[in-house]
Amino acid sequence: MDGGRTIQDIDDKLMSYLRLKLQDQRLAYSTVPTPVEGGYDTAIYRFQLEGTSDELAEPLILRVFTGSSPGRAAFESLVQGAVSDVGYPAPRVYFTCTDEAVLGAEFLIMELMPGLPMTDLPEEVMPEILAEAHLHLHGIDPLSIKAAFESSGFNSSRLSFDSLLRWLRERVEGRDYDWLKSGLRWIEGNRPGEPERLVICHGDFHPLNLLVEDGCVSGVLDWAGFLLWETAYDVGTTAFLGQVAAPALLPEIEWSRLVRRYLELYMSGSTLEPERVDYYSAFRCLWAMFEGAEGHMAWNHPGVRERLTDYFQEKTGVAIERQS
Repeated sequence: MDGGRTIQDIDDKLMSYLRLKLQDQRLAYSTVPTPVEGGYDTAIYRFQLEGTSDELAEPLILRVFTGSSPGRAAFESLVQGAVSDVGYPAPRVYFTCTDEAVLGAEFLIMELMPGLPMTDLPEEVMPEILAEAHLHLHGIDPLSIKAAFESSGFNSSRLSFDSLLRWLRERVEGRDYDWLKSGLRWIEGNRPGEPERLVICHGDFHPLNLLVEDGCVSGVLDWAGFLLWETAYDVGTTAFLGQVAAPALLPEIEWSRLVRRYLELYMSGSTLEPERVDYYSAFRCLWAMFEGAEGHMAWNHPGVRERLTDYFQEKTGVAIERQS
């Protein structure tokens, strides 16, 4: 944790919170919170309780939102609950805390999903599992998800690409990032028509966010980028992340080949238009350049910075000269 907080701080404060929530002062850890790798703007811990119900006696995950993200815990809790309710393997959330006084930031306590990271599998099997899991997600009727948001008082129009594009425009203009404006003009001027149907979009669907057990996806993590939009948005985002960000994290994987095969398999099971996929890949690339300018570590890796501008020019013909 930042701000000088220690693991012992987390142990004690989390236990106080849980004892209060469960009204049980005898509650204890069988395994104290232990940091788990992953997340650029979250701190993740694994722990286990004793002296509680069967559900909560299983291994649990604590996800603390260390960045400035008011409302994110409630949003992700709502998304994961709605998606898991329709049978997709998103982690079920048991506790959502928006009171930053408890641990210094908002947090979730959720189930630990079974399985190993997809990146532990042989490279040749990953594209098929990735494509099948993505097609499964996009085949789910989104109406129950939309209803879950609306019944909670959340304006479902905020889950659209229009809302996301407006958010990016306001921030690019508000921060005076003039060097991004030519790219933004291209994105706004080449926006595809309205999608024929809406689907559940994860927004960050790649092998590092997927767990696999017995050859099937057993867990899909990190739903912060959730939208209700078209398949091309989600597929384009996956293609972009695999070709631009992932090579810096796991250079031993041949990502260009993996992404190419994933796209072939996905498109063989859909009527997706490649031009729409490229458009949303370019959008996600421009968004990543904005995030890099804001200090996001993933987009400031030297190799990634160069790939961002090259990728955007490849997809759009627009050359952007990044400024620090």
